[in-house]
Amino acid sequence: MIILSSNIGPEAQAAYQKYLDAGTIEEQIKRLEEFLSIVPKHKATENIVAQNKSKLAKLKRQLEEKKQKSISKVVSPFSIKKEGIQIILISDYHIPGVGKTSLLNYLTNAAKTKIGSFNALPEIGILNYEKIRFQIVDMPSIMRNAYKGVGNGKEIIAQIRSCDLIAICVDLSRDINEQLDLLFDELSNGDIKINECPPSIDIEKTGSNNIQILFLTKESKESMELSDKIKQIIRVNGIHNCIVKIYGRINLEQIVDCLNHSIVYRKAIIIGTKGDLPHTEDNFEILKKKYSKKFKIIASSVVRKNFPSDFGELVLNLLEKIRIYTMNSGKVAEKPLILNKEAKIRDVAYKIHRTFLELFDFAVVIRKNARQKRKKVGLDYDLEDKDIVEIHTI
Repeated sequence: MIILSSNIGPEAQAAYQKYLDAGTIEEQIKRLEEFLSIVPKHKATENIVAQNKSKLAKLKRQLEEKKQKSISKVVSPFSIKKEGIQIILISDYHIPGVGKTSLLNYLTNAAKTKIGSFNALPEIGILNYEKIRFQIVDMPSIMRNAYKGVGNGKEIIAQIRSCDLIAICVDLSRDINEQLDLLFDELSNGDIKINECPPSIDIEKTGSNNIQILFLTKESKESMELSDKIKQIIRVNGIHNCIVKIYGRINLEQIVDCLNHSIVYRKAIIIGTKGDLPHTEDNFEILKKKYSKKFKIIASSVVRKNFPSDFGELVLNLLEKIRIYTMNSGKVAEKPLILNKEAKIRDVAYKIHRTFLELFDFAVVIRKNARQKRKKVGLDYDLEDKDIVEIHTI
């Protein structure tokens, strides 16, 4: 049971009562969203806000589970099978458009007949960069309340949730903040966190012993004052026995996020389009000043053929990926394996086939410009970009 503080004011009190009186999950969600939109946000209400955000996330999960049981599985045109690294171009809905389709065609030559018209369905092209396939998806424009289903928004957001990189396209000839505010709101409401790291929290359910909170690092101990509030939020989510391991400094919002298993964390860039139009230079400078700390920002003009030629390299760096080339009997593969930056030899062996890991004897790594160019190594050897690896089995 959440006890409301008198600090929230009579309007918020009335809104919360409407939530308590709601008879269906849909109505509860609507009323709780209304309450959270008007409740004052300050130190005295942060616990109430966090608890109710946790409750809202739980209600949304229950509603989604209910819907999944009632509908048959139909393959959606917005559900796109990945090929290589998937990059989704998104923008707000506006006429004329932002220029996503022109950009898709510039990069992949895949959308000539679609330029200049509103596309209700995704358009797909492939960008090849150093034998790596980047699947570029021009997604239909996102409308206000897309996360509620407006303009096929739920299906669009569902695909965005599974992509590798979100490319937010912003028309530099229009109001930048208006475009980005809408897109950020819809992504956030769709439980997509962009350019954020998952909170350094681990919650493990147990059969007894109530809720135990362990602050395991010096940094985490700075959050010890939140212990009671953390327990309240966890109980609101229906968990009464668990161990909470905290590894860094955290806030109550991150506890809510950790309990919401619908949340995904995705990398995103911002692409300023129509950079050839008058006065767009000023808007681009505003864009950089406001957002460059969180986003890689690219200026583009299809008319002037202005776009980074090393876009593939840029994407690999953003996603923290490396290229590893395998070698067999002295012959190096043309196409590299794409692995995370912290990859080891065991990751290469597993990527090729599980039996290479099970029967592993040793590996030979060839590294350009290294003091020892050819090195015999074991499974835990750390790899670097463009290493050549030959695995030997017993």
